[in-house]
Amino acid sequence: MYEAVLTLKCSRPELVKQSMEPDIKNDETVETTLNVKNDALEIVIKSKKLNYLKAVINSCISTVNMLEEVDKIE
Repeated sequence: MYEAVLTLKCSRPELVKQSMEPDIKNDETVETTLNVKNDALEIVIKSKKLNYLKAVINSCISTVNMLEEVDKIE
């Protein structure tokens, strides 16, 4: 099993977590958990396949970046 832990600083990590939760799909191949720690969002991704892990990492980083940009506009 492959695992990655991302700690991404956010202006409003709780809001980012709430926004991402509906899109998190866990199954027998990939498991993702979101945690708020101080001013950061911690994303723990576990996967049986390395290419799935990479895809979820890229998706999470892109989503957090997009949500941060949207927050700047408001």
